Amino acid sequence: MEAARHMRGGWISLCALLLLGDLGWSLKERAVQELFKAQLMLFSQNAILLNVLLGALPALAALTISPAIGAWSDRSATRWGRRIPFLLPTSLLTACAMLGLAYSEAAGRALAGSAEPTRWIVVAMVVCWSVFDVATCVGNTLFLALINDTVPRHILGRFCALFRIVSLATGAAFFACFFDNSLTSWFRPLLIGLAAAYLAAMLAVCLGVREPAPGARAPAAAAGPAGELALLFAAVALAAIAVLPLNINSYNARAQFGVDAASFGRAIALTYGISIVLAWPLGWLADRFHPLRVGGAVLALYALAMLGAWAGVAGRSSFLVALVLHGVLAGAFLTGTAALLPAMLPQARFSQLAALSAAVTALLAVVSTVAMGAALDGAGHDYRLLFLVEAGVAGLGVLLWWRLLRRHAAARLARGRAWVQS
Repeated sequence: MEAARHMRGGWISLCALLLLGDLGWSLKERAVQELFKAQLMLFSQNAILLNVLLGALPALAALTISPAIGAWSDRSATRWGRRIPFLLPTSLLTACAMLGLAYSEAAGRALAGSAEPTRWIVVAMVVCWSVFDVATCVGNTLFLALINDTVPRHILGRFCALFRIVSLATGAAFFACFFDNSLTSWFRPLLIGLAAAYLAAMLAVCLGVREPAPGARAPAAAAGPAGELALLFAAVALAAIAVLPLNINSYNARAQFGVDAASFGRAIALTYGISIVLAWPLGWLADRFHPLRVGGAVLALYALAMLGAWAGVAGRSSFLVALVLHGVLAGAFLTGTAALLPAMLPQARFSQLAALSAAVTALLAVVSTVAMGAALDGAGHDYRLLFLVEAGVAGLGVLLWWRLLRRHAAARLARGRAWVQS
């Protein structure tokens, strides 16, 4: 009994620390990109630049840096664990890049001297954002690997749902409180506060979480055949890039449909509120029926919804409805599939294989985001195109997801027959 209470207390402490880290992580994820987009729009409205910075750049980092660090982390065995020796320096670098972003306008004006400062401000923002993006990409992979190493598999779907609730609540609070027509006036003080909060939370995780010894980890799932892994990575990649066009371009798209910043912020806050209500049931469904089934169903709904949005969006109200639908279904997919890679990949090589999955996504994201920016510039910034592209990519993703489900079901049936025969 005493041992059980001690174990329960340990799990509660672990959950509290990881949720604290998730709070800092969510503040960074939900707020910094939106602040950056709003500030950059004051100095540049180049659609290709925006899509490269928010789509292709993190994809390139996932393609080149994350797999190497993931493999290095998997092979590490230090007194502090496998993940924390890498997570701590990336967290410090991320916080420093956020501070650099906060002062990027001042730095650009100083670099410009007596010349027109706009170009130098954009350069300063791009440099700071690039450092932030690369450090964030690597840090996110390591943080998720730490969660995978420490949280029991049978509750991982519900645990990820808790993380999504924290993340969504953080996003809802940000959009409800700060996202209005004066957003850019909050750029510097908010970024300074966000950098401090993020760093404090991640320091608490790095100093407080104790990673399990290699022999104490849960038994690893067997890696599937190379063909099944390739299909898994391709299906995940298509689903991920399907939502990128609106995620990256929705703030700029609002002007075409007569939506002001305050209304846009309230719509996003509503999206997060709905997603919070759905998060726990989706986590339970993932634990009960497998993330593959949940993800496939939600992705099919998303493809249909975006096709309907392309046909029906014509003004302010219809755009806001489509935006909320996009956010709720994209969020439902993320929540329902949060435990997918831990369920499908061997734990001993999780970080390496998860980074490889991200690299596949990166290859597609680099091409798709640059192409999306060029297509928008070529179409005269007609943002209805976003819905059609998302519907088409999600539809292709559904086909791959359906094939992956069939292969996974066949593999489970074969394992069951082998067990019966033995």
